Amino acid sequence: MDKIAWITDSMAFFPPGEAEKIGIHVVPTLIIINGESYREYVDLSVEQLDAKMRQDSSVVPTTSQPSFGELVELYERLQAEGYDYAYAVHITSGLSGTYASSVAAADAVGFKLYAVDSYTGGANQQEMLRISMQLAQAGKRPEEVMAVLDQFKHQSHFYLIIGNMETMRRSGRVSSSQFLLANMLNIKPIVKFDEVGKLVPFKKVRSIKKAFHEMTSEIVTQVERSGLYKQTLYIGHTLALSAAEQLRDTIQSKLPHLSIEITQFGPSILTHAGSETVGVFWFDDIPVSL
Repeated sequence: MDKIAWITDSMAFFPPGEAEKIGIHVVPTLIIINGESYREYVDLSVEQLDAKMRQDSSVVPTTSQPSFGELVELYERLQAEGYDYAYAVHITSGLSGTYASSVAAADAVGFKLYAVDSYTGGANQQEMLRISMQLAQAGKRPEEVMAVLDQFKHQSHFYLIIGNMETMRRSGRVSSSQFLLANMLNIKPIVKFDEVGKLVPFKKVRSIKKAFHEMTSEIVTQVERSGLYKQTLYIGHTLALSAAEQLRDTIQSKLPHLSIEITQFGPSILTHAGSETVGVFWFDDIPVSL
């Protein structure tokens, strides 16, 4: 039987210790603060980054893909430990160059890698890893596993309600005038991943309550059209558990049969979208034959 490894990056946002428990290697995204690099979850938690940003308004973090050297070291280690090949599911290339770097690192080492640009992130990324593990354990060959993962990447949904426009103003993603107007009008931008995993505007609404109702309406439309994989939908948040619970309750008032799991985003989402960001993500109903 083949000896197989599973790999992802920290933008899958596994809770601490969970990935290791189920045998998944996680390569950390880098958070850059004043020229110093911190490995997501390893050197810096979302709470620690939030504290730094609140204590010092000059702190403007940025993100960078995992170190190429760390990826090479991982594939060299897997090769030395006798793994035949690995599956890697990475954050969408619309946000990061991690997928390309991972493929290049495996090529440099001469290690066999089946890598997926997920076109998504967060719990959707996690779910794709679990699906690949189930398929491999059921005896499916790599080409069969990759065909199923390709289906999932093209039938995923991922929306973010931006929580903190101040973070975006600090980083230069919005101008000061845009920031002031958004604050005056209480505008909540909603963005989504498009069909190739790039982040694009969805809607701008006034108030978080209206944002939740717009998001719920979109979910109802999509689920009625295409179903829902495992009848499970995920809500992610950045230090905004109360808002995530409120959104869950709003969705379940319209779709009471759904299972809704709440997860927390990591420092990389805090860096780009700020605290109080809430996201919703799911897959269409895709049959998986084991």
